[in-house]
Amino acid sequence: MFNLENQTFIYLSLLIAFSSMVFYAIDKFSMAFKSIVILTFLLIFFSIFPFKGATDVNLLNPQSILNGFSNTSLITVISLLILGQGVVNTRVLDGFISNLLKYFPDNTQLIIIVCLFFVLVLSAFINNTPVVIIFIPILQSVVKNSNQSIGKYLMPLSFVAILGGMITIIGSSTNLLVSDSLKTYSNFEISFFEFAIPGSIIAFCGLIYVVIFSKFLLTDRSPISNQLIKDKKNNFITKIIVNENSNLIGKKADEDKLEGLENSEILMIQRGEHAEHTPFYSFVMEKGDILVISTSREQLTSILSKNIGSIESFDENEDDSETKKQVITEAMVTPSSSLVGNTIENVSFRYRYDCIVIGLQRKSKIITTNMGELPLEPGDTLLIQGDKKSIKALRTKSDLLPMEWTTSEIQNKNIAKISIFIFLCVIIFGAFEILPLVVASLIGVVTMIASKVLSLRQALRSVDNNLLLLIVTSLALGKVIQVTGAATFLSEYLLDILDGSSPLTILICFYALVSITTNFISNNACAVLFAPIAIDIAEKIDVDPKIFAIALIFSVNTSFATPLAYQTNLLVMGPGHYKFIDYVKFGLPLTILCWVVFFFVFPFIYKI
Repeated sequence: MFNLENQTFIYLSLLIAFSSMVFYAIDKFSMAFKSIVILTFLLIFFSIFPFKGATDVNLLNPQSILNGFSNTSLITVISLLILGQGVVNTRVLDGFISNLLKYFPDNTQLIIIVCLFFVLVLSAFINNTPVVIIFIPILQSVVKNSNQSIGKYLMPLSFVAILGGMITIIGSSTNLLVSDSLKTYSNFEISFFEFAIPGSIIAFCGLIYVVIFSKFLLTDRSPISNQLIKDKKNNFITKIIVNENSNLIGKKADEDKLEGLENSEILMIQRGEHAEHTPFYSFVMEKGDILVISTSREQLTSILSKNIGSIESFDENEDDSETKKQVITEAMVTPSSSLVGNTIENVSFRYRYDCIVIGLQRKSKIITTNMGELPLEPGDTLLIQGDKKSIKALRTKSDLLPMEWTTSEIQNKNIAKISIFIFLCVIIFGAFEILPLVVASLIGVVTMIASKVLSLRQALRSVDNNLLLLIVTSLALGKVIQVTGAATFLSEYLLDILDGSSPLTILICFYALVSITTNFISNNACAVLFAPIAIDIAEKIDVDPKIFAIALIFSVNTSFATPLAYQTNLLVMGPGHYKFIDYVKFGLPLTILCWVVFFFVFPFIYKI
């Protein structure tokens, strides 16, 4: 073990925190892996270089660094995620949306506005991620027959969910983490509806912006199926199974003219669980291979007359039975999916779901090369082909979220009512402080499992390991910069820059700094790292620390300008076919709007 000067610890702590944020921003590794690496580094570093207090005890020992695993806010976040999943699984909201569609069948815009307002309210009480997952296929269905692009509405959906999270203490995991930090460092508590009034004003102004300007600032994007098909005349997708008599056996797939397929485009060749995309590099076809081709109806007629193979068409006007008609659909990999971290080949996707993946979109990029060997991530959009029965069965799986919505899966209305009743009870117990929020949420989880709203397996799978480890790592980094004095060092530096400024000016500048930072690193990490700084600044300028903590909550929730800023932004990126620049164009003005509204509303309410 080696001893270092206190000033050295401050600089090293800031370097570690900054390096960790940069590491989190790297796309190559999963969030869970990055969190484990950072935690391991902290454990090793402060074991070799202990930070000793007055009693010569290491204040950053392993117990202190890993203390986040027993943090009550983390347990509350996990419990609320499970409760939200219970509401999602029972599809309790489908009846409301169905009635809305029935009463206003020709007013798509009104239905979408009502849905967005509903999301705003729901997100104040349910974690944003399950709310967005509920409404992605619903909005897809609403706009399907309206000659509009789904890209006009999915980013607004994510933004409105984030805005709704500003209203109550449980609206976002970041709110709970900031509240926990305030209690730890200053022994203050933020009540359930402490910032509901300013939060509602900011959220409502944001909703108005989203509804009005989404029409002008968001660009229509073509779906993944259109992007995979280069020749728009060949828009009829067909599956050819190479049988034992096919004249394709032994042919190289990269030959310029395959007999019978001269005017068709081969999109993919499936062999067992392996999917091969262009360029095929002398791929020799064998019996049992499945070719997915893009062709025209006229060319299909010619193909049928030749000895090429068995053909299953994707045409829904065929005389085949309903269950055998082939369709294509998009499906999103959910955050709690067992597919995350696995490849399409390793999970035996074709046999597991009786469907074939013919395309994958990650963020704004269409991936075809080595697609089957790529570990899947939350938010990946898969283009899937299969018969109607298999595609419909996907809606009952929690691993994938098909982009088509239907109310036919509501199995038990009584279970749906129980789920919403349990959730409302948890909210009431927590809001009126009948029970501590962590106790109320844990009781709700146990009750949902006991009443069979969720199975134990479903409850465990609804816990996002990436989020769990991110929170624990963020708490550890926050502990490091607080204990070593790095937080005090930074607060003094900021106050020196703003020397002579009023408390309101300091607060506004602090808000702007955090708002910029949160768009490039995780908002959970940003909240935990800035919490001790905010509290230290408040104490130095003799302002109630609660005011700075609430300002921090609002600023870290302005995660609009980049897709990396918030998980729901990433979730809608694939289904909405967005590019990075779309978030800047539409999200940056919203970030500025929230800052302006905060500037006018906050001093009026809190008299600063």
